[in-house]
Amino acid sequence: MFIGFKIKKLREQKDLSQHLLASELNISQSELSKIENSKTKKIDFLLMYKICAYFQKDFYFFIENENQLPNVEKLKGSINKHEVINHFTDKIIDEIKLLIEENKQKDELIKVLREVNIKGINES
Repeated sequence: MFIGFKIKKLREQKDLSQHLLASELNISQSELSKIENSKTKKIDFLLMYKICAYFQKDFYFFIENENQLPNVEKLKGSINKHEVINHFTDKIIDEIKLLIEENKQKDELIKVLREVNIKGINES
């Protein structure tokens, strides 16, 4: 299943228009349409992060056929369904894992800060 197709299905499940989701992601509706219809070959990492956060999905959800964490060793030096050859070094893979973990921690901190902020507003 392609990334764009998964994004489209998630958008439709939330009954969102392309225009509304594009606005939430700070991109144009035409750019979102190209992504959903697999007319773009690349998706910016920051945009992919926004999409993951918006739909509360792990990055791996979009790149795997199933909602499973991939075998990283299997990915290295292989050709995936998009005919892209992956030649990631162990260092890069470790850095990506670290970034993902850091972002999860930041998300948790943001949740706590929002809760504290809401409590403070309610107590005022």
